[in-house]
Amino acid sequence: MLNKQIESLLNKQIKHEFEAGNWYLSMSSWADVNGFEGAARFFLEQSKEENFHGMKIFHFINNREGHAKAPSVTGPDTEFNSYRHLFERSLELEKENTRLIDDLVDAAREANDHATEQFLQWYVDEQVEEEELFRSILDKLNILGDKGPGLYMLDQELGQRTADLPGNGGETE
Repeated sequence: MLNKQIESLLNKQIKHEFEAGNWYLSMSSWADVNGFEGAARFFLEQSKEENFHGMKIFHFINNREGHAKAPSVTGPDTEFNSYRHLFERSLELEKENTRLIDDLVDAAREANDHATEQFLQWYVDEQVEEEELFRSILDKLNILGDKGPGLYMLDQELGQRTADLPGNGGETE
C-alpha cells in the first residue's frame, strides 16, 4: 500500500507533468503562428511526452492501492519573446521538474518505499536527457544566432523529432 505522503507528492507530480504538457502545447502554438513549423511539431511531441509521464504516475499510484487524482492545471503563458525564449523557458521547466523528482526520490527513501524509489529512477534518467536536450538546442542557437539560414535549418531538424512513447519505437511501459 502506498504511503499517504508519497501518494500526495506523486499526485502533485502528475499535476506538474500535465502543466508542463500545457506549456509545451502553448509553445507549439506560438511557434506555429510565428512560422516555425519545426518547433511547433517539436513542442507538440514534447507535450505528448509530458502527458504520458503524468499518466504513468497516475497508473502507478492506483496500482499501489493509492488514489490518483485528475489535476486541475493552470494555464501557461501564450506569448513568448523569441524562438530562443521558447527553449530557455523549456530548460527552466525541466530544471524545476528535476528538482521535484529529486524531492520525490528523497521522500521515497525516507519512507523506505523501495518500489516508488525504483519507479522514479526512470524519471531521474529522463530528466538528465531532457535537460541535456534543451541545453544542446540552446548551444546550437548560440552558434547559429537567432536569424538566418542556420535558424531555419535548426527548426527543420527539430521538426523531425517524435515523442518517445510506446508505439513510436520509444520506451515501454
